[in-house]
Amino acid sequence: MRTGTESFLRLQHSHGVGLPMRRTQRWTSAIDIMLVVVSVASLFFAMLTWINAMQVAKEVVFLATTIALLVSLVLVVNVAVLVIMRLQRRVSDLETRVASSSETTPAESTVRVVTLTNTERRVINRLEENGGEMGQDELRRITGLSKSTLSVTLSALERKALVSREVRGRTKTVRLLESVAR
Repeated sequence: MRTGTESFLRLQHSHGVGLPMRRTQRWTSAIDIMLVVVSVASLFFAMLTWINAMQVAKEVVFLATTIALLVSLVLVVNVAVLVIMRLQRRVSDLETRVASSSETTPAESTVRVVTLTNTERRVINRLEENGGEMGQDELRRITGLSKSTLSVTLSALERKALVSREVRGRTKTVRLLESVAR
């Protein structure tokens, strides 16, 4: 049984994540870093100019520095969006590599999600312990439930298609139709 770390390490090794990057990937990474540095530097200098211009009483200077600050903020947001889009593209590229390299796909299995009460869970546990089939009276004695509570519980489990009841003479046999994972 593989642990999550082993699977991740195998995935890294088999898909070249740990291997040296291609030349285009290095260039795009360098461009991303340069864009971030330039946008942060321009925002810093625009804020510095704006703070210094607040002391000047002329409205034109204040307006010009405010516009420069806003342009710098827009530049930072654009760079952030660009970096996020490139990261998403890289993740989707890795996902397609993983999907295309998987040689065998596991058989499709359907999973049904069923909510069980404590009483229903207790009945199913007793049925599983006894091979999936029991008489209703024996099930009542083992679970310690009253006749009416057991009947209501079994009806609910029948609606959920987990058990079936068969009449055999004067007794009813309860059969577990599907095993229920916890």
